[in-house]
Amino acid sequence: MADDDAGPAGGARSLLATMVHDLRNPLSALAGNLGLLHEELAAVEVGATGRRCLDDAIALSTRALLMVQSIADVDALERGTIAVRPVITPLRPEVEAAVAQGQVDAEARELTVELDCPAELTPIVDGRLLARVIQNLVDNAVRYAPRRGRVRVAAAMRARALVLSVGNDGPALTEAERSSVFERDYRVAARQAGARLGKDFGLYFCRLVVEAHGGTISVEETPDLPAVFVVRIPQPQA
Repeated sequence: MADDDAGPAGGARSLLATMVHDLRNPLSALAGNLGLLHEELAAVEVGATGRRCLDDAIALSTRALLMVQSIADVDALERGTIAVRPVITPLRPEVEAAVAQGQVDAEARELTVELDCPAELTPIVDGRLLARVIQNLVDNAVRYAPRRGRVRVAAAMRARALVLSVGNDGPALTEAERSSVFERDYRVAARQAGARLGKDFGLYFCRLVVEAHGGTISVEETPDLPAVFVVRIPQPQA
C-alpha cells in the first residue's frame, strides 16, 4: 500500500500541517494578550469605539484560532489519531460559552439569539470535541443570519439521543446544498446578501466529530427557521 504522505497529496498535507503549526502559536498568544488587555482596561474609561474594536479583535482572533484548530483536528480525525472519550458532560455551560463567543458578531448584526438548553442536561459525550461542534455551528448561524434576524440554539434528550439544533431565519438550503454542505471541499457561490456559505472546514469537522460519536448531522427546516443544523447523538441505555 502506498504511503498516505507520498506524492502531491501527501506534500499538500505536510504543507498544511506546517502552516497550522506555525499559525497556532502566534494566534494563541494574540488571543491571550487581547484577553489580558481586556481585563486591564476593565477599570479604565475607554471610548465606545475603542471598546468595540477590542471586542471585535478578541472575537476575530478566537475565530481564527478555532479555524486553525479545526483544520488540524480534521486531519487527525481522518487519520483516526483522535479518540472520542465520552463522559457525563454538563452541556449548558458549553452552549452558553459558544453563544457568548458569537455575541460581538450577533450584536453587530442586530440578531436575536435564543437559547434553550436545560441546566440539568448531562449527555455522555466527548465534551471537548462537542464544544467545538457547538462553537462551529453557532458561528456559522450568526455569520449567515440576515441582519436583524434570529438565531436559535436548543438541546434536549429525545428517544435516548442528544438532539442539538442550531438554526437561523436565513434562506433555506437547496437539496443539492443539503447533501454536500458537510463535505470537505464544499463550496457554493454567494446565495444572497447576508446569507452566504463558502469553503469551510468547520462543518466538515462537525460531521467527523458527530459520526465518531455514532451520531448524525443534517440540515432541516422548521416553520419559523428555514436553515437548522441538527445533531443527533445516541446515548447509552441506563
